[in-house]
Amino acid sequence: MRILILNWRCPRHPKAGGAEVLTHQVARRLVAAGDQVEWFCGSFPGAQSEEDIDGVHIVRSGRQWTVHWKAFQRYRGRLRGRFDLVVDEINTMPFFTPLWADIPTLTLIFQLAREVWWYESRFPVSALGFIAERFYLMPYRNNSAVTISRSTEADLRRLGFLGNIAVMPIGTERGLSHCGKSSPPIYLYVGRLAPSKRLEDVIRAFALFRNAASTGELHIVGAGSTRYFHSLVRLVERLGVRQWVVFDGHLSKSDKHRLMCKAHVLLMASVREGWGMVVTEANAYGTPAVVYNVGGLRDSVRHGLTGLVVKPIPRAMADGMLQLWRNPLLYAHLAEEAKAWSACFTFDRSAETMRQEINRVIGSTGSLETAACR
Repeated sequence: MRILILNWRCPRHPKAGGAEVLTHQVARRLVAAGDQVEWFCGSFPGAQSEEDIDGVHIVRSGRQWTVHWKAFQRYRGRLRGRFDLVVDEINTMPFFTPLWADIPTLTLIFQLAREVWWYESRFPVSALGFIAERFYLMPYRNNSAVTISRSTEADLRRLGFLGNIAVMPIGTERGLSHCGKSSPPIYLYVGRLAPSKRLEDVIRAFALFRNAASTGELHIVGAGSTRYFHSLVRLVERLGVRQWVVFDGHLSKSDKHRLMCKAHVLLMASVREGWGMVVTEANAYGTPAVVYNVGGLRDSVRHGLTGLVVKPIPRAMADGMLQLWRNPLLYAHLAEEAKAWSACFTFDRSAETMRQEINRVIGSTGSLETAACR
């Protein structure tokens, strides 16, 4: 089978994230099973215009806001006979393939922007983006789609999507085989430093916890704008917890996993997520999470089993942290269940779901072998 993937970033793009990791891992497994995969994406300084990565042929042209037009120019009217299917991966701005592709298309969308617009853009851009999202997704309403959580599936249905929507289990990367938990306990955030991640709430929750428990450190892993970083530093100083908060910045994969392994609890307060990949990554090391009750995060945490899902306010997050600190038996149970559940989320299962949906769209047969997991 010949498959074309459209995504404005590739695995080597400086801004590549979890979506690109998952897409690449699925694509390389499709190639290993005998498919041909071409991935069209935007370029970046120092990038080759074409190269192969694990058998996936990468083609680069344009930048974030021009790559969609470049894809249209390169492929319109020249897909039939070259490819059997287009995977249109939507990351805010879509490629609009249902309007111009002359072969079947499959929509891959990890999450909607929705409320993120209010946190990441200034008015009136935020209002325009929030309103426009419903309309620029309209060409996809009858398309088959693949997403990574029931929350995003429900969002798509609310926006009028009528086609089949498959929920793909998100594979996660694993590193260390064993390490011990730290003392004093480490509370951990991993991700972009961005307003939509609500790091202010994580810091305020930690300050409340620290005032009540008189122990613990907060490690914040990730990078973002200098302006936002300095606002977080000022908040930490204002709350009087500067000596117990560590801004680790961007870490290598091995260092990130080492810190996940040592951490007592992962904290997430995003306004929404597609899933919460770092939650599952941390779970692999027996590190449960306390997260806000928002789309994506409520999917990645099984409340009372692998972590706690709390009301989206700092006080509730702090109460969840205190509950796990004061109840070692509950913490041990959650840590054990979190580790067991994380083992279900593999890239093989992700690829199997994608294969099944591709076959359904084009009426083909065949599959990748994988074990079932509930």
